[in-house]
Amino acid sequence: MEEGSSACLVLSQEVPKYLGDEYRSWHQKLVDVALDCDGLLEVNLLEPVSNIQNEWVQIFQFDTVAHLETFLGNNLLKDLIAFLEKKFSVEVVSQVIAGADQLTVPVTIVISKKVKPEFFREYMQWQKEIDKALKKYPGFLGAGLTKPIKGVQEEWVAIFRFDSNKHLDNWLNSDEHKRLVKRGEGFFEDVKIKRIGHGFEDWFSRARGRAQDTAPSQWKMAMLILLMLYPIVMVITMWLLPLVESWPFATTNFFINLLIVASLTWVAMPLITRAFNTWLSDKSGQLTKINTIETLIITVLYGVSIILVAWLSSLNLK
Repeated sequence: MEEGSSACLVLSQEVPKYLGDEYRSWHQKLVDVALDCDGLLEVNLLEPVSNIQNEWVQIFQFDTVAHLETFLGNNLLKDLIAFLEKKFSVEVVSQVIAGADQLTVPVTIVISKKVKPEFFREYMQWQKEIDKALKKYPGFLGAGLTKPIKGVQEEWVAIFRFDSNKHLDNWLNSDEHKRLVKRGEGFFEDVKIKRIGHGFEDWFSRARGRAQDTAPSQWKMAMLILLMLYPIVMVITMWLLPLVESWPFATTNFFINLLIVASLTWVAMPLITRAFNTWLSDKSGQLTKINTIETLIITVLYGVSIILVAWLSSLNLK
């Protein structure tokens, strides 16, 4: 790594969106620290979007590794990060990336569109052309389209991802994109666009602060999911299901599944993946010390969870 190459610091943290004003204020203090350091090129704050991106992401880019190291060594920076972790009880995940001019951070565009009823057919055909065109552009990762939900959401929501801002901008600035956008302008009553830095990352990559291409082995993911899923399902079934048994069957099952998914996504998986982060990172496939010991620990925890569930079940029957 050349000392003269550019570099950046990426900070991410899962903070409730309603605390956004406090987080922005804290971010501005970090920006002030960065501005006092030599070599600052750019600062970006990527805010969370419901059901798409949970983290607040800050990116500080410097012209050289040496200037970034000076920023990282700033005591005020360390104090601000420590303060935020204590205030929100959530770890600030940090990544240092050298050669930041080649940095490729996945980026997502979320477009909400209220389609005029008389242009429904034209819109659907137009959207198909957009999807077809996207596939030809470098860095395109995928797209999705969500229909309106009566009484909940009137807009069509289109989501598409690129592997970097550079490739996304290449698409957005292309003549083909501009031509398609101009042709579709009359189809909509309203259009809202949100650009975010991360999207659709699984429990493991989110909780560990890693890119998806560093995902752990599938058998390890399966072991941790089972470790968390079993007690959650059993506790909810024993203690909450009786309270909602009078509800319609479909509603009851939806509610129970909602609780299970929410518990896994926002509580159980972030905690367990951080606890076993070193084990998850070992993808050698060999019987290393860490693989052996932590696999045995998880196996023991299976037994403990079965015993605890059996004990809780006996209490529930009394």
